[in-house]
Amino acid sequence: MDASATETAGDKRRGAQRAALLDAASEMLVHGGPDSISLRKLAARVGTSTMAVYTAFGGKDGLIAALFVEAFDRLAAAEAAAPKHDEPLLWLGELARAYRIFALKNPSYYALMISATLPLPDSLRHVATDEPAARGVSQHASYQIMRSAVEACIADGSFPADAEPDELAGALWAGVHGHCSLELAGFHESAEAAEKRFNMTTGAILRGLLTPKGLEKLESFTRG
Repeated sequence: MDASATETAGDKRRGAQRAALLDAASEMLVHGGPDSISLRKLAARVGTSTMAVYTAFGGKDGLIAALFVEAFDRLAAAEAAAPKHDEPLLWLGELARAYRIFALKNPSYYALMISATLPLPDSLRHVATDEPAARGVSQHASYQIMRSAVEACIADGSFPADAEPDELAGALWAGVHGHCSLELAGFHESAEAAEKRFNMTTGAILRGLLTPKGLEKLESFTRG
């Protein structure tokens, strides 16, 4: 076996171990709170050494920062994989569904994304303004993908021409995020009821923001 093949296999092993550590750490945080994070316990749970955790993340702060990055990276990947229709309203709908699917498939990461209780390392804080970490969501690719869809809807006349993209994107993000949070908390009596209410909620929000042209498009999509 040549050196390049050996390196590739080693990279895969390290990548798999890193992913396993992040998955285990996210579950520990969600179920046990900030005090549950022990690098020794985490290493034992994954079947590796504490040194391997330090090598991968540099310590507890690095691990927590990596958890946030991983959560938003996974969401961005889910959104990037959503069908990008030529019709921006359809694209926006696909992004909303991708957000919900991500939340349901990654509940522990999702719970950490807007955490108000997790002690964040300085690398994730807005130290100069003392703003909460949630204010940084708009800088992530996951948010920017949705904002791009909103801008496309403004450009084609589905949203008002004088609308602020961040105002609309923020409202849509809040609506989808709120629904997913309730769904994961068990608010709905069944998966079918949750999906029905998700569609109703996102549709209602859109109808309140769309122009007459946008409403006409939305109704045509609904009928079709």
